[in-house]
Amino acid sequence: MRKHYLLALLCLFMSGTAWAQFVVTGQVISDLEGDPIPGVSVLVNNGTTGTVTDINGNYRVNVPGSSGTLSFSFVGFITEQREVSSSQTTLDVVMTEDITQLEEIVVTGLASSIKRSNLANSVETVNAEELTGTTTQQTLDNALYGKVAGVNMNSNSGAPGGGVSLQFRGISTLGAGSSQPLYIIDGVYVNNSTVRTGRSQLSGASDGASASNQDGGANRIADINPEDIENIEILKGPSAAAIYGTRANAGVIIITTKKGKAGKPQVRLSQDIGIAEAQNLQGLEGWNEDKIETYFGTDERGQLELQRYRDAVNEGRVMDLEEEIYGETALLSKTQLSVSGGGDKMQYFVSGSVQDEEGIVKNTGFERYSGRVNLTFTPTDRISVKANTGYSRSDSDRGFTGNQNNTGGSLGYTIAYTPSYADLKPNDLGVYPNNPYFNDNPFAIRDLAENNQTVDRFVGAVGADFDLISKDNSFLQLKINGGVDMLSSNSLVYFPEFLQSQQATANPGDVMHGRQEDLNLNFQAFLVYNWNLNTVNMSTQGGFVRLDQQSDFLLMRGQGLVGGQKNLAWAQVVNTQEQSTTRITDFGYVVQQDANWEDRIIGTVGVRFDKSTLNLQQDEFYVFPRASVAVNLNNFDFYESTVMNRLKIRAAYGQTGGLPSYRQTFVSLVPQVIGDDLGGKVPNGGVSPDLVPETAAELELGVDAAFFGDRITLEATYYEKNVYDLILDLPTSEATGTVGIATNAAELQNKGWEVTLGLTPVRQENFIWSSQVLFWRNRSEITELNIPTFTTGGFGPSLGSYLIAEGFSPTTIVGTPATTDVEGGYTVYGDRQADFNLSFRNDITIAKNLDLGILVHWKKGGQNINLSGLLWDDGGTTPYWSDDDNDNGVPDGTDRLLAWAADGNTGVYIQDADYVKLRELGLYYRIPESIVESISGGAIERIKIGASANNILLWTPYESYDPEVSNFGSQPISSNIEVAPYPSSRRFFFHLNVDF
Repeated sequence: MRKHYLLALLCLFMSGTAWAQFVVTGQVISDLEGDPIPGVSVLVNNGTTGTVTDINGNYRVNVPGSSGTLSFSFVGFITEQREVSSSQTTLDVVMTEDITQLEEIVVTGLASSIKRSNLANSVETVNAEELTGTTTQQTLDNALYGKVAGVNMNSNSGAPGGGVSLQFRGISTLGAGSSQPLYIIDGVYVNNSTVRTGRSQLSGASDGASASNQDGGANRIADINPEDIENIEILKGPSAAAIYGTRANAGVIIITTKKGKAGKPQVRLSQDIGIAEAQNLQGLEGWNEDKIETYFGTDERGQLELQRYRDAVNEGRVMDLEEEIYGETALLSKTQLSVSGGGDKMQYFVSGSVQDEEGIVKNTGFERYSGRVNLTFTPTDRISVKANTGYSRSDSDRGFTGNQNNTGGSLGYTIAYTPSYADLKPNDLGVYPNNPYFNDNPFAIRDLAENNQTVDRFVGAVGADFDLISKDNSFLQLKINGGVDMLSSNSLVYFPEFLQSQQATANPGDVMHGRQEDLNLNFQAFLVYNWNLNTVNMSTQGGFVRLDQQSDFLLMRGQGLVGGQKNLAWAQVVNTQEQSTTRITDFGYVVQQDANWEDRIIGTVGVRFDKSTLNLQQDEFYVFPRASVAVNLNNFDFYESTVMNRLKIRAAYGQTGGLPSYRQTFVSLVPQVIGDDLGGKVPNGGVSPDLVPETAAELELGVDAAFFGDRITLEATYYEKNVYDLILDLPTSEATGTVGIATNAAELQNKGWEVTLGLTPVRQENFIWSSQVLFWRNRSEITELNIPTFTTGGFGPSLGSYLIAEGFSPTTIVGTPATTDVEGGYTVYGDRQADFNLSFRNDITIAKNLDLGILVHWKKGGQNINLSGLLWDDGGTTPYWSDDDNDNGVPDGTDRLLAWAADGNTGVYIQDADYVKLRELGLYYRIPESIVESISGGAIERIKIGASANNILLWTPYESYDPEVSNFGSQPISSNIEVAPYPSSRRFFFHLNVDF
């Protein structure tokens, strides 16, 4: 009987112990402002149970047992750990802002994440404040300028609507694979292609399918509203991006949009009003009687020009054509409204935006209407569902600039050849006179021609996390996510029949109608098992990914239009320029293992197996491994330093793939009309039966350190990226009937340094000053080439091209005269790749209410091929054309032109492209809350006003509008070539932000 009593008492004691718990309450506030922080995660014993703080920063949590540890974490603040016991039921916590971003959560896998302090790779993060907090950006890609180490950026055109080329850590392909990074928004693989409009064909720049490279279009990331973005993570190399497999050779950009937080509704309204003007007009040289005699001579033509000039002077119509065409003051406006909030089960974020921006050229502009609804639903502690949806409609008028091969369809080309005294303005009847100096009147092109593109875009993702098993030391989760990206583009390019250039054609009146429908679908499912192996926390994940892409494109041209008509039915000649249907499917399996020993040593190994219908062997899986290790020496007991409070060494290795272009791995018949019969013929290209996808392998080594209590932080990374099996055309004998066979013909190496230095010189209650310095440099070299050396890009060596030769960088610029001293037989004039880049950012807060932000970017070295300079010299309009620096009696403009035309010296138009840019400047003032409350009666919580600008100042020896330029769009090699571009703009804004 006694034993039964003892057993009963023992069971009662154990039961009481098992169910014993106590309640802790308190408030969490910020260390500087003293404001409550809503949405702070409060976890018990670092487990999976806990709560979040309410709108006033208050929390209430049950702690099992008689004591425990509470962990307080929130994005942007350092995680706090506090011991509690049953004798202490009230605990207020002050959280410190995480200037170093060490507590920031970074995505490391398709279903896992890690604290930045434990990260083994160099992963750049750009948060919402860094992205758009200083000034308003037109597009997302523009907002990244100067903010990411290891990236080279060039503008495809300064026209409204963006169009920026990004290259991470040098060249990733020589043309066959993707040269642009993979974009992922909330788990959706999104389309960032440049949709072809046919502009370059109508303007005469080029013909055929390759003409899209000179369309001057915007890449479709321009459809995404930057204000909706919470943060961006950039995986620059294969060591970090290997988990994304076959599409990650050029890097991965992971975008997370804003989410709602529990609490009362937060309503935010922002209104931006601004202007834009040309950043760096060159001041094309005017004309006088002496110059007319020098340029046109003294014969009958010269006398005619003298009379025209004198008439213009007498009538007061001598003008600066550059200023007339590019000198508009553009109005800019953006309105953004968002509402967020929710309860314990459901949180929401809803936003809408209207952006309307004129261009510095009349009748150009960009409009974007966008809306977003993001929902997070947690029906139980074990299930979380997220739905993120965004819709946008972009409408852009990009005008006519760039190359056009003397046809008259480019403003910049025409200006180069037109004297300032030409009589070109329309008369009282609206008739534009013909231009006697070139093939068209620039005012007629500007006012009457159309180049419009409208894009409707929907990007949506739905995901769910299921806690299948949850124990004290382990849990098993199922994570599934599906996404859709639907894009519909309609374009119109139109030249009326009465234009001067059209009157010279057999069928005046030219129109191009384009339509593209794209649909991307992706789905992934992963199991994540987190468990402990003694003192090592283990995380195992495995799953699969599928991506389906569909694209239907049609480009129709009509010539010989009836007056005033743009409809193809009213054209005398109608033909299909291009029609294509694309279907692509990728599928992959992923396995990854993470291990963390008390934040001291953190290791990861993983592998991805991918197959794609783009590969020649469509059913073959290609393997992409990865491995990394990070060692936080400061977390070991032996580490002691009063100066260097943190020290981490890291190493990572990974492989990624570069898929071939569509149609490159198979041969399709080409339609051919013979007599009255339609048939098909074999194209003039072939495919090697041994063709495999391009692959990049990268080794990355780095060290991260902090000094004097994180007042100084340092992140230094060295990488070596080797790209194998580069796909090029193997030249063949003409007798074979083909001009080239796609084959794996080359290997390429990139290696470089990236350094990030963070400084917090002052951090006091009423004055905070933080700085960041980014430094990066890259060197590229073709280490193996199994086909003959060749040149590529541009318009041939006489106008500057790029050398593809073993032992040389693929960005090496060559030209005439011919020489036997260099492989390939041409003179080397430079390299478009910079010696290094350096950006310097400063953020200053004074008296808690006044914020100042500054971003300066310095690019040292690198050359551009400036063909605008050639046009200006030929037309006699170059700035300082009439100077005679060598005192030979010949104007400098003529000297350069003769050196190029007569002596074959391409180098006169290859110029240094160094620059220093003041990219961003912003000054904001937060009106004291007491004043806001008194004037609004408590209806308004905060008001912030400010002024900002971007692209304000430019210092460069480059003799044109902007050294960041690319006539050939996002081509991997043919960048840094300029032909009469749309000039870039400086933008000024006034801002009003109101929180209700």
